[in-house]
Amino acid sequence: MELSPRTAVVVALILVVAVVSGGLLALDFEAANYETTAAATAASGGTNLDSLPPITDGTLVVDAPEAVRDDLTAALVESFAERGVTLEPTDIRDEDAEGPVVVVVVDEWDSRWNPVAPSGSVAWRAAFDAGGHERHVDAALSGDALVFESTDGPDLAGSVEASVESAGTGVVSRPAYRAHLVGVVADATAEQVVGQFPER
Repeated sequence: MELSPRTAVVVALILVVAVVSGGLLALDFEAANYETTAAATAASGGTNLDSLPPITDGTLVVDAPEAVRDDLTAALVESFAERGVTLEPTDIRDEDAEGPVVVVVVDEWDSRWNPVAPSGSVAWRAAFDAGGHERHVDAALSGDALVFESTDGPDLAGSVEASVESAGTGVVSRPAYRAHLVGVVADATAEQVVGQFPER
């Protein structure tokens, strides 16, 4: 059966739209500018900080929606590494880790993607403890006071509460916009946490 010229054009347009739409859903592509606003509050406390060894490695636990957890974990590892801290991801928190621990909890991940004007917001908390003490991490995540005991030795613990909104204009695929949001969250977290470490 031979298609009329008009029908052939319509079929060709449908195929082009399908290919472009599929690419925007699957490929990592962007030609966009972003307007991003972020807010963060950080607090920390410690004991015997003069004797605290430099914090250069530790464990990372990420509690985030499954759709972004792996990507966010990888981005956090990279962002901390860029600031001189090597983190080993783990799925669960030990009662008391052997060394420094960083825990990131995503409370809200709202990504509203479309190919020309994506927008989204993320709200999250982070906590860290140089000695791996679970009670300090729990207190930091809940906003409770940090209590240091004589048996803790040199220690530093702290928290970050942060949020970000980011809107794009241009052409951006769904994976690219997700990667953008993940990167913003990872960089902000690493900057705020490492910024509380003692300078050496």
